[in-house]
Amino acid sequence: MPGLVVRKDNGELKWYRFFNRGSQYTFYPSKEHGQPETGKKVGQGFNLVKYLPGYWMSDVSQREKKRIGGGNSLIALEKDGALKYFPFVGESFMVHDSGRTVGKGFSADWDYVVAEWTGSGKSDLLVRDDQGRLRLFVWNGREFTDLGGQEKVGDGFDKSRFTHFLPGYWTGRSVPDLVVREKDGDLFLYPFDGKSFKDQGKPRKIGAGFDNDFTHYWVDEWMGHGLPDLVVRHKNGNLIRYPYGRKRKDGELVFDDPPYLTVGKGFKDKWTYCVGHWRNPGRPDLIVCDDDHRMRFYPFDGNTFMELPEDQKIVGRDWEFTHFWDFYT
Repeated sequence: MPGLVVRKDNGELKWYRFFNRGSQYTFYPSKEHGQPETGKKVGQGFNLVKYLPGYWMSDVSQREKKRIGGGNSLIALEKDGALKYFPFVGESFMVHDSGRTVGKGFSADWDYVVAEWTGSGKSDLLVRDDQGRLRLFVWNGREFTDLGGQEKVGDGFDKSRFTHFLPGYWTGRSVPDLVVREKDGDLFLYPFDGKSFKDQGKPRKIGAGFDNDFTHYWVDEWMGHGLPDLVVRHKNGNLIRYPYGRKRKDGELVFDDPPYLTVGKGFKDKWTYCVGHWRNPGRPDLIVCDDDHRMRFYPFDGNTFMELPEDQKIVGRDWEFTHFWDFYT
């Protein structure tokens, strides 16, 4: 079942299931439909530096297709550089062995990318350190494995040049790859073989024109054709879809040629956005917390985001939380 784990500013975590009542979806429970409980407290004391939801627990059978995002458990970074593991068991983090240390020497200044980098069925951790190196930390289900000299899987990814990391199954293989946005707005694909970005050939340019007018990037299988696509928010509030997969004469995968379809309007910069597989595994939709702390639901029909009637679009109210993570149980 999909749902949201949310964090209050006092460090308390709550769990909200996303209920399906026929054609209607909501966070509001209904005793009539056997849905009497929601918003229960599932954790406390979460006053940590960085939070990394992922599929750290190995059971990912709920997902029909691979995706990057969401999770079924949580790893968090302490101020002292320790990584703590919080399994989500019985819809709660308050279980035995919760909060144990699974890694040391990590920095809040690093960038963290969670994905199934080794294709094991569990998440692994890719890190960009302060020297622009990419470092892979493999998760064995209990802790991060020390790879020694093989930990460094990429070089030269300086923050001053590379502004966004967009992981996805861009080459259609069994492990994800990395698309990066350069500061000039170009997108480059760096293939990954499950062990390293090195010796994979030169990075390939697959997109251009993604300048600073674009504020949010969401990768998922929006078109449902087995490859990721990109939805981007423009500063004018429009959401634009960039299909991926049309082949050039050389047979390479790229983003389709323009014009690009506007798939949503009126989306504000300071809203909180959470892409998840809310209705069907393998198919993404969008949930938004607006500036009035209302939760809005925007299903994606394979072509555009649907504008539901008000009584179906508003799926929650008074959600004054600091963090939102889609979890699947």
